[in-house]
Amino acid sequence: TACDVPLVFDEVYTGFRMAAGGAQEYYDVTADIVVYGKTLGGGLAVGVVCGPSRLMRRFDPQHPLRVCYVIGTFSAAPITLAAMAEFLKWLDANKGLYPKYEKKTDDWVRDVNASLVKLDLPIRLDNLTTVWTVLFKQPGRYHWMFQYYLRAENLALSWVGTGRCLFSLDFQDSHFDQVKTAIINAATNMKNDGWWDGNVTAKTISNKIGKELLFHTAASFFSTSSSSAQA
Repeated sequence: TACDVPLVFDEVYTGFRMAAGGAQEYYDVTADIVVYGKTLGGGLAVGVVCGPSRLMRRFDPQHPLRVCYVIGTFSAAPITLAAMAEFLKWLDANKGLYPKYEKKTDDWVRDVNASLVKLDLPIRLDNLTTVWTVLFKQPGRYHWMFQYYLRAENLALSWVGTGRCLFSLDFQDSHFDQVKTAIINAATNMKNDGWWDGNVTAKTISNKIGKELLFHTAASFFSTSSSSAQA
């Protein structure tokens, strides 16, 4: 504010997720410009930029003919605007769901972590509101395989993403229980199958990978040299 630099919040992910008012409400901060994505469109593809007129105007007040030309094929598409209106109506009527599901997620994470500790499994969960993630408590080369063990328990994660998971605001207690069971079973099976390396360090793993890389590089080089000599 003192330097007259606009504060911009990208709320494509956090908007309507952390709270009804997004990260701004959650952290009690009012941004100068806010960007929203398809959540505001009720799932339809949309991009929205909000801000005061002094920042959103399309012309330079010092040079009125200097106009920022903004247009898009689907700008203000009626079906998208209708979906946005319905979503905002739903939001006004269901703001109370946010604190309810934040508490539900907090309680669920504590419950799952207690089970993971009891079973001596090397993962923990952490969350912020209804967004949660899996953390590994020890170094390992095969952590990436955990997603396939989850899939074997009928819990599929997207093959692209940030590692963040989230619960929708219509999750039932039975759904929370299903996800917990899948995580516990997947972690137990992965441990029993020997894919976690035990008491190793990141340095030990790095050294081992380096030696393997050197070995295979040398083997490939000598194999190519031998073939050339024979030819």
